[in-house]
Amino acid sequence: MTIRAFDPTRDYPAIVAIFNANFPSFQETENEFRYGDDYREEKHHFARIVAEEGGVVAGYGLSAHDTHSFHPTKFTLEVFVEPTRQGEGFGKALFDHVVAALAPLTPTALRAYTIEGTERALRFLSDRGFVEEMSYAESWLDVAQFDASRFPGAEERVLSQGLRITTFAELGASDPAVRRKLYEFSQVIQADIPSPEPHTAIAYEVWEKRFAHSGYLPHAQFLAVDGEDIVGISALWGREADDHLQTGVTGILRSHRRRGIALALKLRAIAFAKERGCPIIRTDNEVNNEGMLSINRALGFVKQSGWVGFVRHYP
Repeated sequence: MTIRAFDPTRDYPAIVAIFNANFPSFQETENEFRYGDDYREEKHHFARIVAEEGGVVAGYGLSAHDTHSFHPTKFTLEVFVEPTRQGEGFGKALFDHVVAALAPLTPTALRAYTIEGTERALRFLSDRGFVEEMSYAESWLDVAQFDASRFPGAEERVLSQGLRITTFAELGASDPAVRRKLYEFSQVIQADIPSPEPHTAIAYEVWEKRFAHSGYLPHAQFLAVDGEDIVGISALWGREADDHLQTGVTGILRSHRRRGIALALKLRAIAFAKERGCPIIRTDNEVNNEGMLSINRALGFVKQSGWVGFVRHYP
């Protein structure tokens, strides 16, 4: 077994294949992995290693700061091994290397995630001092079976309040001023999304990288506008690995909540998916976020196996 630094010129196909083999319901592409790796500020720590044998990559490990909840001594950790090679010591070796490499940064907490029901991964983390912390409910909507007639007048009730519903494309997706306005709004919304650590704003130069992502759909970024202000969003992203659509975020300013805006925006998003011929809309929510979970249940989203978050605190 050899542990070495990740080589971005040749290792992406192998690590993407390993991730997909471990999480068949959450397939990713090389392009999406590269985007995720690049979506961070220079001050953010990011390091990946691979384990190989006979020139074949069998697993990889990663440590990184959380992009949206930056703390200098708290890190996300990943260790994934190709399923047929699990139990051969690759995971232990990768974990030990990642933790040792982090030691000079004096970590105070490590966080890791896996899918509920993956008993080997759950045991691996538990054996290394991780305890369950925050989990995320994954839900999917069968678009073809959705019946919009169950929600009569939902959009009209929002419009009657003097609001309008539009899209980022209609608002002016290529206009720098409009982009900046959406960025500023998104940072407010992001701060209200449940997270183990307080939200930290990311630089605009990082945030705007989304416009170059193949899955970014300006005409599927549904916005509620009050006068000149964006007050709500429900955004869909395209996925490269399948023909599903992913809900990026649904959020409403606190001043405009409990007025039916989120429901109206999500109905627009579902109508878009139906017109596009998309079979499934995916979404995920922190398991205690009852506000969004109740809307999703009412719409017909069905719970799937979700991500379980773990933390290991240092004394």
